[in-house]
Amino acid sequence: MVDSKHIACHECDLLVKLTHLVEGCKAVCPRCGYTLTANHRNARDRVIAFSLTALVFLGLSFAFPFLTFSAQGQDRTATLMQSITVMITENFTSLAVIIFITIIVIPALYLFCAIYVYVSLKYSRLLPGTQAVMKLIGHLKHWSMADIFLIGILISFIKIMSLADVSLGLSFWAYVFFIVSMTAAVLHIDKHQVWQWIKEKENLPVAPVPLSGIHQGCHVCTDIADESKRICETCGAHLRLRIKSSVQKTWALLITAVFLYLPANMLPIMRTNFFGEETTNTILGGVLVLWEHGSYPIAMIIFIASVMVPVGKIITLGWLCYSVQMQSQKSYQQKTQLFRVTELVGRWSMVDVFVVAILVALIKLGNIMSIYPGWGALAFAGMVIVTVMAALSFDPRLIWDPINKKKD
Repeated sequence: MVDSKHIACHECDLLVKLTHLVEGCKAVCPRCGYTLTANHRNARDRVIAFSLTALVFLGLSFAFPFLTFSAQGQDRTATLMQSITVMITENFTSLAVIIFITIIVIPALYLFCAIYVYVSLKYSRLLPGTQAVMKLIGHLKHWSMADIFLIGILISFIKIMSLADVSLGLSFWAYVFFIVSMTAAVLHIDKHQVWQWIKEKENLPVAPVPLSGIHQGCHVCTDIADESKRICETCGAHLRLRIKSSVQKTWALLITAVFLYLPANMLPIMRTNFFGEETTNTILGGVLVLWEHGSYPIAMIIFIASVMVPVGKIITLGWLCYSVQMQSQKSYQQKTQLFRVTELVGRWSMVDVFVVAILVALIKLGNIMSIYPGWGALAFAGMVIVTVMAALSFDPRLIWDPINKKKD
C-alpha cells in the first residue's frame, strides 16, 4: 500500500502514479494511451475568456439573419430560431425540442458551468455547489452538438446552391465564432486538475491504494477511493468497481437502436413540394439523388454519417459486449481504440437531421418549392440519441479486466 497521488486510467484501470505536471504537459496512460490529465497554459484565464466570448457570439447569432434563399423572384430569410420553430408549426415538436436542447441549451449551460467552476479556481475560493456544477459539466459534454449543426448548415448551403442563390448572414458568422470559442474552452478544461484542486481546498485525505489489481476509482472525478467507502469523498458520487450492469444496459440500448434505425430508413426523412408535385426522400434515397446530380462529396458525407457510422457503431459496441461476456484475452488495445472511435463519431450522425431542419426552415416558397420534415427524421434522431447512451453505458475497463485480474 502507498499513500501518494495516484490515478486509475479511465479506460483500462491501470494504476498510474502522477508527478507534478508543469504547464503545457500531459500525462498519458502507458498501457492504453488514454490521456489521464493535462495542465494547459493559463487554463483558468483561457477557459473563462473563451467561454464568455462564446456566449457573446451565441447571443449575436440570434440577432441577425442566418441564411437568405432567393429563387423564382422570391426571397426567404431564415434565422437560427426559425430552424427550430418551423418544426413546431409542422407538428414535429419533439424534434424541435431535441434540436433546441442539443445546439443551444446544452452548449450555453456547459459554458456557464465552465465559467462558474473556473472563476472558483481563479480566485481560489470554492463557490457553493462547485462539485455539483463540475459533475454536470461531465454529463453535458457528450450531448453538445453545436459543431455538428454547423456542418449541417454547410452541407445544406452546398446542397441548395444549384437551386437558388444562397447568402450567409451575420448570424451565421457569429455562430461560427461561437463554435470556435467553445471548442477552445472545451480543450482547456481538464477534470482531473479541477477535482484535485477541489480536494485540496476541502482538505480531503489521500486514500491508500493498492499497487495492483482492480481499483475502486471514482468514475466521475477519477480519484482513487478507499475500498471501505461507498461514497466518493471528493465529488459525492456512488462508488462502484464498474458501471452497474454495463453490458446488459448496452445490449438493451443497441437493440432499441436497431428497432429505431429500421423506420428511420424506411420512412421519408423529408418531403419536397415542387410546383405542386410532392416527392419523398428517405436517407438512402437522398444520397442517391445527390450522387445522380454529381454532388459526390455531399453524398459521401451523408452516406458515411447516416449509414456507415450508425451501423458501424451498433456492430462495434455489440462485438465489444460479446467480447467482454466471453472474457476474451486478445487485442486489448485494438478494442479500446475501437471504443474511442465509436464514442467520438457516434453523435455526428445527427448531421442529417440538422440538414433537414435547415432546409425546412429555408425553403418555403409555396407551391413553387417547399420542404417539410418526415417521420424518418424523428426516428433517426431517436436512434442517434440511443446509440450515444449505449456508448456511455459501456464500461471500457471491462475489456482489460482479464489482464487486471491476473495481477491480483
